[in-house]
Amino acid sequence: MLLIRQAQATDFSRILDINATEEEKTSRIDLARIAQLDRWADYHRVAVVDDEVIGFLLVMSEASDYDGDNFRWFVERYNRFLYVDRIVINRTAARSGVGSALYGDLIQFAATQRWSTLCCEINVSPPNPVSHAFHAGFGFNEVGRSAEAGAPKVVSYQVAEV
Repeated sequence: MLLIRQAQATDFSRILDINATEEEKTSRIDLARIAQLDRWADYHRVAVVDDEVIGFLLVMSEASDYDGDNFRWFVERYNRFLYVDRIVINRTAARSGVGSALYGDLIQFAATQRWSTLCCEINVSPPNPVSHAFHAGFGFNEVGRSAEAGAPKVVSYQVAEV
């Protein structure tokens, strides 16, 4: 049975292991960085099956001290939002509904806290079609891009209203 709960420091090593499998789509983090991201997060939850963390979702509000360039892009353009820094699901649990369950929980959290806008970025180059399809299913639409075509990494800035 799937359980979604608040991330705890004891989960950090497992979160790092899961994140390491998707670094080319997210970014590399170490123990100090995940602890820092956790402190900045308004929402940091894990998906657990049989006492094993199989995925996580890390989200910051516009008021966070988060230092990411993509986050700052949204800060410059939106007044109140939740920014998805990363969602990563263990490859053995991919496409089993875990990501959707985490996003469902996030949407419920956003509604109870009166946030109506969710933001994220998705790789365009290198492409990440799975993430594009997943986010489109939750109503995300492109509102900008990080760089001109031909840059080594280009992301699509996406927004959804909840």
